[in-house]
Amino acid sequence: MTNLLYKLKKPKNSSQVLLSTLNIAGPIAGVVFTVTALSSSIISRQPQQLPISAVAQIGNKKIQLEVAQIPEELAKGLKFRKQLPQDTGMLFELGKSVEKAPFWMKDVHIPLDILFLQDGVVKTIVQSAPPCPKEPCKIYYSTEPVHQVLELSAGSVARLGIKEGTTLKITDKTRG
Repeated sequence: MTNLLYKLKKPKNSSQVLLSTLNIAGPIAGVVFTVTALSSSIISRQPQQLPISAVAQIGNKKIQLEVAQIPEELAKGLKFRKQLPQDTGMLFELGKSVEKAPFWMKDVHIPLDILFLQDGVVKTIVQSAPPCPKEPCKIYYSTEPVHQVLELSAGSVARLGIKEGTTLKITDKTRG
């Protein structure tokens, strides 16, 4: 430490001062960068838990829905989830109708049923889409334009008797 203080007090030209500063700040910056990158990686791998803000009625059954609307929520979806209770799902509000809406199971840990919807009508069904721990992952597409996609736990389509053409009544719980 005394040697370091001597070096700092010793008169230097501007390039020597810069090198001395970098010798001190460089390792600190490296540690800060490493910790930041590591914590960011850990945080980004945490599952999102959105509030239940809608309900889908399928016949006499009700499914509580988390609703993904903003780009970050839509991109994360059900990634990193270890489970999805039978009576819950995630509704993806795409905003406008999307021709051949693409969905994949990258970093999703549980199999899911995927329903592509237009005005509450089921247009395309993917049953028991398997998890995809690493790329390349299969991409699932709607066969028609859709503006919503509903993900449910695998087996829900069969359990609830959902078929292409089934109408789901989706109610926004935040609007009373």
